[in-house]
Amino acid sequence: MTEKPKQPRSMADDIINAVREGTKKWTKTVKAEERSPASRSYRRVRMTRERGISIKEAAAQIMEWAYLKASGNGRYPANARQIMYAARDHIQKATGQPLKDNYFTQTVLPDFMSENPELTARWDVVYDARGHFKEPHDGQSFGVGTLEVRNYLADLHDPKLIDAELSQAEVETCGPSGNFGAVLFIEKEGFDQHFKAAQIAEKFDLAIMSTKGMSVTAARALVDEMCHDHDIPLLLLHDFDKSGFSIAGTLQRDTRRYEFQNNITVIDLGLSLEDVEAMGLASEHQFHPKADKAALIANLRENGASGAEIAFMFHDFDRTRSTRRVELNAMTSPQFIAFVERKLKEVGVEKIVPEQKLLAEAYVGIERGRRLQKAIDDYADQIDESDCKAPKDLKQRVATLLKQHPHMRWDAAVAEVSKQRQKLVGRK
Repeated sequence: MTEKPKQPRSMADDIINAVREGTKKWTKTVKAEERSPASRSYRRVRMTRERGISIKEAAAQIMEWAYLKASGNGRYPANARQIMYAARDHIQKATGQPLKDNYFTQTVLPDFMSENPELTARWDVVYDARGHFKEPHDGQSFGVGTLEVRNYLADLHDPKLIDAELSQAEVETCGPSGNFGAVLFIEKEGFDQHFKAAQIAEKFDLAIMSTKGMSVTAARALVDEMCHDHDIPLLLLHDFDKSGFSIAGTLQRDTRRYEFQNNITVIDLGLSLEDVEAMGLASEHQFHPKADKAALIANLRENGASGAEIAFMFHDFDRTRSTRRVELNAMTSPQFIAFVERKLKEVGVEKIVPEQKLLAEAYVGIERGRRLQKAIDDYADQIDESDCKAPKDLKQRVATLLKQHPHMRWDAAVAEVSKQRQKLVGRK
């Protein structure tokens, strides 16, 4: 079979191929922008630069500086998103690519830390808890997050016996009475360790409640009743964006899902536009490709946004279909702690000092407990422990009891053996 001769390539074919080759990069760029509108901001850089460095390479250049900035030179923990905000400008300028939050926090940062253990060994980087761990027999329960797991592992120890003694008098309370004078609600869960490191709850005698995003109806029901019955304020911390204002709004007014039964005092601590400008916090774009502009603005007004705040968010909406937003995470840890403490002082949150009657009762109880403990310590040396020896077959007895009562832990079985033995001694 004879092969069909190839047709000579025409000038038109050459032109078509040249155009295709020349516009390949443009076509790829446009398709990428269709998938991610945020990347339009970097079109000029991508179209004109030679092959540059990767996001990981750019991150490696700035990562140590970004961590130190976010953590206040290591004074406080820094969550992964705070480090991302500190590093983002450098990475985007160096690569000409938008930096995706999840890629940085879940891939770039963990990879950098695992590849540079000597540098990062003492870094205190916090990731949100994504699950919970609970021991049996009413033991510890904690969220499975970076610091929670670290603290739990650091506390592991062999079983130890706590000697029997009379406990010192202490004040037991549940709820605001004699305990806290305000509730601080924050829309994020990643700041728990910041509050702990700065002892915010203890220094200001306030309860802290957090959720991931919009408050659940249970949270609203809690503050509805508790803040009203005890006449304490609800303080709000949220991002400067549509969601942040919506979160603040749902904690102050009735919605389809929850109607407040009481009038409570709600104080919005921010973020506000004034806070953003005063601290020079970096903003980012939040895209709304199909949203109705008028509806978005009406929702913001309903939830308390001012005209200036709306103008800031919608400054370029008609062209980009995006609003500007600023997260709490845009603050470094020292900035965040200073911001919270300043706001709490401005609204008059103070330490709890109960009335004289309760203080006097506590004083008398504690003094009595101190004297009683001293008397017990003085008498302890006189106790005869000669008949307190454990039975030689204790292990076998404990094993038998655990087979009979599998819900027991071994120390409960030891207590049961002791109880049975004393009954036997009593019968004799």
